[in-house]
Amino acid sequence: ITSLAFVLTFIFPHTLGTFTMMVNSVMFIIQVILLGKAFQKIQLLQLPAALLFSVCIDGWLCILSYWQTGGYVGQGLMLGCVFLGLGIAFEVIPNVLILPGEGLVRVIAGLTGWRFGRVKTGFDMSIVASAVVVSVAVTGHVLGIREGTVMAALIVGSISHFFIEKVSAALGGWIPSYTEAGDACS
Repeated sequence: ITSLAFVLTFIFPHTLGTFTMMVNSVMFIIQVILLGKAFQKIQLLQLPAALLFSVCIDGWLCILSYWQTGGYVGQGLMLGCVFLGLGIAFEVIPNVLILPGEGLVRVIAGLTGWRFGRVKTGFDMSIVASAVVVSVAVTGHVLGIREGTVMAALIVGSISHFFIEKVSAALGGWIPSYTEAGDACS
């Protein structure tokens, strides 16, 4: 989800956290439009959560700015995707407060009846594609998108869906029943 915000940092003089907040705000507005009168006011809390997330991105980038990363290994990338998928599952399962990106995916899944994981994959790939289009349109070449970005967009949705099913089943009666659509459209 962050790929478009990251590409924008190469084009405009703003931070990744600033662009992450902007992209999240657009995703939030799309949720409101799609849901119309079914939009629940509690979901307004997505905005301060997105702001905190965006501030944390900039804070951690500042703190870790000295750390130079070289190449990466496929297994490390895959492990990162597994942890990201698990984190998304832990964010979505309680059906309480989620960031606007997963919120929009949940709304689309709820309106269409499609599986969360499939919608997530399509959504992530559309964000990556838009990042590539913006990058090429403005600079003439691709910036900030590599094979790891594409791989993550392709597999994190399936991994998160796997964890949603397994963790929900393991928690049994401890939490309200999670369905593919959640209650985003009720």
